[in-house]
Amino acid sequence: MSELLHPFAGKGTGQRIALLRAIREHGSISAAARQCQLSYKAAWQHIDNINNLSPQPLVARLTGGKGGGGTRLTALGEQLLDAWEKTGVALQAGSMQERQTLALLGRLAVRTSARNQLAGEISHIQRGAVNDTITLRLPGGSQLQAQITRESCDELALHEGGHAIALIKASWITLALPQAAAQIAIANRLPGKVGRITAGLVNSEVIVTLPGGYSLCAMVDNDSLTSLAIAVDDAVCALFSSQSVILGILD
Repeated sequence: MSELLHPFAGKGTGQRIALLRAIREHGSISAAARQCQLSYKAAWQHIDNINNLSPQPLVARLTGGKGGGGTRLTALGEQLLDAWEKTGVALQAGSMQERQTLALLGRLAVRTSARNQLAGEISHIQRGAVNDTITLRLPGGSQLQAQITRESCDELALHEGGHAIALIKASWITLALPQAAAQIAIANRLPGKVGRITAGLVNSEVIVTLPGGYSLCAMVDNDSLTSLAIAVDDAVCALFSSQSVILGILD
């Protein structure tokens, strides 16, 4: 394997690449999950994180058609998979396209305990005496704010036009209907649509699809979910404070 890609070849990256390869082969999440010895839920968690760490989705879900829909790699997903498969032979980071692909492979190596990992561009930094507020612009136009100490901002060398990864635990996100969300004073209010709901005994996992293809996972107690009365494709807002966002960078 090329030394250039060796730092990206951790267990997390390899597992995600294997899942992408299986999706290309089968055109189905469930079949790909079986091949990779993953649960259906775990496979979707990998796909959500893969798409959130990419400037454009790598995996697209198809609906309708003769086969009733399925899952496929996007053009960028095909490009990344092809690049990974070339690394054992001769991939060199010469062209801009290759450098961008290598950077994306680096993002896929990120492994944290936070369910939500979203990569974006820093559009604004508001300096404070103690804390700085960082605005991160996501593909599709959504923006989120993170409040971190000024010392942390300087240590990470964050700057406008740079890039960062926002980490948000699913339990830190609450959901509200759009009309109710507009009345709540909170730094982050991201509108989207319900993508999936996975019910549990006490809590349920709700995936909110944002404009541009990114998604957020919220862990909602079942009583609250019943009160919201939401279903797949319903409009909803994900709410969380700026202090609930952890920022990271790739060196």
